[in-house]
Amino acid sequence: MKLNQYLGRRIAALALVLLSIFLTVAITQATISIQREKKGTEQLLLLSQELDHLRQAELSDFTPQLNKLIALSQSDEFRHIRIYFKDAKGQIIAQSNPDRNISMAGNLLNKLFALTHQSPTDDVLSASWVIRGPDKTITVYISPDPASELNEATASLFSSMLMLIALTATLYFGVKLTLAKALNPLKQSLNQLQQLAQNKYDGVLKESDISEVKAVNVAINELSQSLIKLDNSRQMLSAKLISSQEDERVRISRDIHDELGQMIAGIRYNTSYLQKTLESKSKGEIFNDVLQAIGDISNATKNIGEELKRILKELRPQGNLLNLNNESIKKLLIDLIEGWQATTSNACIFNYSIDLGSKLLQQNIGLTLFRITQEALTNIAKHAQASLVDIQIHVDQHFIYWSVCDNGTGISDWDESTQQRGNGLSGLQERLWSIGGELTITPKLEEGGVGLSAKLPLSTLS
Repeated sequence: MKLNQYLGRRIAALALVLLSIFLTVAITQATISIQREKKGTEQLLLLSQELDHLRQAELSDFTPQLNKLIALSQSDEFRHIRIYFKDAKGQIIAQSNPDRNISMAGNLLNKLFALTHQSPTDDVLSASWVIRGPDKTITVYISPDPASELNEATASLFSSMLMLIALTATLYFGVKLTLAKALNPLKQSLNQLQQLAQNKYDGVLKESDISEVKAVNVAINELSQSLIKLDNSRQMLSAKLISSQEDERVRISRDIHDELGQMIAGIRYNTSYLQKTLESKSKGEIFNDVLQAIGDISNATKNIGEELKRILKELRPQGNLLNLNNESIKKLLIDLIEGWQATTSNACIFNYSIDLGSKLLQQNIGLTLFRITQEALTNIAKHAQASLVDIQIHVDQHFIYWSVCDNGTGISDWDESTQQRGNGLSGLQERLWSIGGELTITPKLEEGGVGLSAKLPLSTLS
């Protein structure tokens, strides 16, 4: 159910209930008023008949009948009728409740009515009956009571206003409660977002009957799960980074020990040989041997220099990327590929196509391109047992498209966490993320092996 439908139905139901209550009360009041008016009319007819009878009867003593009429005139059914009983001198001997509960509101309404209308007591029609006896004469006057009508109308008006105020207040609080109930899930969603901002990802929002709230809760729950996975990935990446640093140190120390150590040992041997030769042989015999030893020492020092350059190039290729154009970056990539080709003694064939276009690459883009190619080739050498590797690098107006595929063993136990556990894939992903690139991994190609492809921006924010 949508939020507008939920609110509309709840408010409509509440309004219908309140309208039903209002109509029920109004109909009840109207029914009571009709019954009272009907009874009042009947009593007035009865009173008129009794007065006509007394006027015509000319009784010698009509006191009992007169007392009965006076008692009848006090009835509530005559609340809108004024009845006066006067003697022959015009003195009022009885009347019908002249001060009947005229409220303050009634008096106020009477005054307002008097400002805009003729006084309700002016030109009021009345009827009279003269009842004569041997020793006394009584005149009965009956006339409408407009003030009583206004008082009752005012009471009814204020009763309706109070009911309307009560119904409006009920509707207000009903709508408020409905909105609170509808928006409470959104408050929970907001609290969950605040928890996410504080790196607390363990909260789970419940499903809601309201479709908009349900969609928000589902999105927040998915965001929580994504953040949990991302947090775990970064933890594993940090561990992998530390492990990679240690592995790199071990490799560098091994290269220095194996390559440079062997060359330095050769230099020490040749210097020792020179020393012994100079001490034991004649000058004629020494010359040729010294030349040979010096040549060996010169070659060894040259090889040491080349080996140091190679190690430094692997450690800091960005030093070679400074102030270079795309062709120079392309040459570095080709040298890297052909270097791996040489290390395999041509047991693995490396095919490549590199086109970097004419737009000058930023240094960080060139370094990332070199590093991901270096990491991909290192992975192939360590894990793939491949005999063929294909490297494709080309550009368009906005992106660099990079791919490295091999025909090796592939990754048989691939799942989403594989790239976090090893194979150097996490390092590739992290490097591409840092410049806004995307990595796609195909763990097992149809022809065998692994396919890596990436899309790198031609430029990034520095």
